[in-house]
Amino acid sequence: MAKLSLAEQYTLRSLTGRIVGEVLADAYGVPSLGMVTNKTFICSSLVGAVQAAFLADRGGLGRVVTTLTEKPEEASAAVQGLEGVNTVMVAYGGEADAETNYALTKAFLKAAAEADLDADLFFHVRIWVPGFVQRALKEEPQIAEYLQERALGTFTFDLDRGVFVFHAVEVTEEGEVVSEPVLEAPLSVEHTELLRRSL
Repeated sequence: MAKLSLAEQYTLRSLTGRIVGEVLADAYGVPSLGMVTNKTFICSSLVGAVQAAFLADRGGLGRVVTTLTEKPEEASAAVQGLEGVNTVMVAYGGEADAETNYALTKAFLKAAAEADLDADLFFHVRIWVPGFVQRALKEEPQIAEYLQERALGTFTFDLDRGVFVFHAVEVTEEGEVVSEPVLEAPLSVEHTELLRRSL
């Protein structure tokens, strides 16, 4: 990520957040959106962009809630703060390293399972592609059982075609993760180039 300046990181998150927020509000039809993230500048810019686009697409009539975790032990409080929302986007990333983000993802999913949080889950690409969710459910059977009962989604990108690809995700009874593309959203030239440079 060091290939982008901090200002470019903000622009990248704004462009990404607009698409994700609109898709969650429109194509997915989410009535209320919770987001759990860590306390970094880059993640904050993504959360703000997703929520602003989500609310704009719903004419300001949707509901958004944000909770934060900086350490795994804060996950239970974050889950409690998300009670009553329809869908939760798990959005760890930004300046934190992979193992920190994995620990936060696993702790959040475990806390959600223990509380039986009644919400569907949508995972940011920076969590999904490194396999954090897949790793967590293999290490914690309780997480696998919980995710089997939830509608799950994520998004990836295809830079050669200049699109975000949104996926429906299912966890089978055997604990296998099945992902199916359900829609695509075009990226601008600027967005594609920033994503390419961020890798």
